[in-house]
Amino acid sequence: MPVKILIFLYRNPRLSPEDFKKHYEAHIKLVKRVTGEHFPLSHHRNYIARSRVEIPPDGSTVRNAFTPATILRGRQSDFDFDAYAELTFADQAAYQAFAARIYAPDAAAQITAHEDKFLSRVECGIAVVEEVRITVKSVK
Repeated sequence: MPVKILIFLYRNPRLSPEDFKKHYEAHIKLVKRVTGEHFPLSHHRNYIARSRVEIPPDGSTVRNAFTPATILRGRQSDFDFDAYAELTFADQAAYQAFAARIYAPDAAAQITAHEDKFLSRVECGIAVVEEVRITVKSVK
């Protein structure tokens, strides 16, 4: 059975959303190189749409006061993260092989050093997704 991991990423507050995105895309290349054949089947990255403002909107958060999220429903504080990613592995063994690679001392040092350049690592969250259901539009 496939294993899916969901990651919520928070950028280093010294970086713009654009610079964060560049660093994260470079980070994926590093992780892919370090893990080789154990890289996930897919690694979807979704970036929160943000705009630059001169005056923080009501309800803005400190970390994104001048770069609020484009929200259709909810509060700014609900969208303080900058990206979320979904990693898909063929099964638990594939995930464990990936984890063994990224937590190996040399790889972990490289990954951590790079993450320190663009992430607020203490705020990031990672969870296993239990069940995935997909509804698609029917075409007749």
